[in-house]
Amino acid sequence: MSKGALRIALVVVAALVSAGLAASAVVFRPGAPSKDAAVREVRTSARVVALSFDDGPDPRWTPATLAVLARYGAHATFFVVGRHVVEYPELVREELAAGDELGNHTYSHVRLDRLSRDLVRSEVEQGASAIEVVGRRTPALFRPPLGKTAGTVARVVGAEHERLILWSAAVEHYVDHHSSRVAVRALLARVHPGSIILAHDGGPPDRDRTLAALPAILEGLRARGYRLVTVSTLLGLVPPQHRPR
Repeated sequence: MSKGALRIALVVVAALVSAGLAASAVVFRPGAPSKDAAVREVRTSARVVALSFDDGPDPRWTPATLAVLARYGAHATFFVVGRHVVEYPELVREELAAGDELGNHTYSHVRLDRLSRDLVRSEVEQGASAIEVVGRRTPALFRPPLGKTAGTVARVVGAEHERLILWSAAVEHYVDHHSSRVAVRALLARVHPGSIILAHDGGPPDRDRTLAALPAILEGLRARGYRLVTVSTLLGLVPPQHRPR
């Protein structure tokens, strides 16, 4: 192969790799044509981030999580599991009373990418129904357990008029493996305007390390000029270049 042909081949390979990486980290932009793509973050210049909690409600950790959020005047999006909603409806009402947002996290917290279309639909619909009974509102957001999704999942969620939400930074990725100080510093270094942060107020395992780090995370975000909003509020932001003139 000539040097020129080799150079062209390398450019093509680099382009393919780049395209693959871009596809694996979907960024929401207002007016994006795909309604079923999973959103990991929002492209915005505003210093806002969305904090989200999965796997609750759980009487062991949800009340303490709400107390910390209230102390800092922060709001979050809780992706709740339907069977836990049925078991602990009062905790869901506390989340709503605090001004927080509810998202669908299926009914029984199973891996959806291993299920048939009918079973996926059942999990999504039952999860939404549990929220509707307690919260008197239909969830607009959906997060698959463990972040495991597939084309079938995206199509079913889209048909239910819910947006598929993932995350760009996970609290437990740091706090479960490092000291609290190191973990918080590493997490904050990863956060940028438009980030969606994942945490958990349910288990297993226990979430004591998450709760212990939460005040420092909120203080660190505030010190960096960030405001915490719900995921829906974050999705509603439009960058200045896209605003009507």
